[in-house]
Amino acid sequence: MSDATMDEVPISPGLVGGAAGVVTFGVLASVTALLFDRIAVGVLVGALSGVGIFYTVPYTIRRADEGYVRDAHQNLARSFHPGAAGYALSGAGVVVLALLFVFESPLLPVAAALALAMAEYVVLSRVLPRAGESSVEDGEDAWSSDEWDD
Repeated sequence: MSDATMDEVPISPGLVGGAAGVVTFGVLASVTALLFDRIAVGVLVGALSGVGIFYTVPYTIRRADEGYVRDAHQNLARSFHPGAAGYALSGAGVVVLALLFVFESPLLPVAAALALAMAEYVVLSRVLPRAGESSVEDGEDAWSSDEWDD
């Protein structure tokens, strides 16, 4: 047996996000399948929200960690914003579930949720700071609301 205990081994944010994503997938897929008797739509709802939570949880943990520094040189997908994708996708699954109560056909709720998720991602990727970056610019050229009073 090893002498290492669970307290000594650090748990990565990706592992926490993966566990949260699997739980979210299971819960939302089963609830959707039970309510509407459509397994494929349940899997889609669970997958959208599960993948969204998989991206959101590590992003949130890394944003709270002041010591986390993003290494932009090793990141091959620099244009992808995991926080924006996570928030957009997790909401899209819930939108599909909510719209299924209104519409009988699952085609319109899925299309509306995916369109909404794409619009959310575009806006959030411009607004949300990336993990490891400061949310406030520290440079001299950073704008300030004090300049508006002049």
